[in-house]
Amino acid sequence: MSREFPSVVIYGTADHAKTVLEILSLREIPVAGFLDPDPLKRNDKFLSRPILGTEVLLSTGEFNFEAGVIAVADSFGRSRVAQLFKSANVPLLSAVHPTAVVSPSARLGSGCVVCAGAVVGPGAVIGDNAIVHTRAVVEQDVQVGPFAHVATGAVLCPGVQIGEHTWIGAHATVLEGRRIGQSTMVGAAAAVVTDLPDHVLALGVPALVVDSWPERGKL
Repeated sequence: MSREFPSVVIYGTADHAKTVLEILSLREIPVAGFLDPDPLKRNDKFLSRPILGTEVLLSTGEFNFEAGVIAVADSFGRSRVAQLFKSANVPLLSAVHPTAVVSPSARLGSGCVVCAGAVVGPGAVIGDNAIVHTRAVVEQDVQVGPFAHVATGAVLCPGVQIGEHTWIGAHATVLEGRRIGQSTMVGAAAAVVTDLPDHVLALGVPALVVDSWPERGKL
């Protein structure tokens, strides 16, 4: 196994953790095991890897991994866990599937997850701990904020700006140059043709604001 990369711990044992483990395995990045918030799971196994304990382990300094990847779908959950890793001086590794296409001029922040078949175009910027899911397309000069989530098959056309903690639903399309605020939810298959403010839920074709969206909570 390659030692080009450090030994990694994955935080979380829900569905997204399966995706993250697959990416790391295909990249031949050694995985020490998982952390899970449930103390009763300690010493159990998930996907044949040990659950090493809860986030409390980070504060002890007594662990055998050198970096982490957060496998938590909830953006505010990712934010909380990222702070724990930062406090423990454990860096967050970005996990990029080998079939993803990331332009050499694109910039990925720490802790990003870029899934199978995704495209990140020239000049695009993916913020810390953002997720670009399977076959999502992030075109040139797009800016995706920290902790945002671009779901399966979504398309962000050139020059789009996506705010922190915003969720772009599966197969949604955001037209060129549009700006979407922070903590906003764009529903599946929506077509965003105008700018959207912070903290709203937008659905439909064209996407219309139908409700507010909480500043904190599960996206």
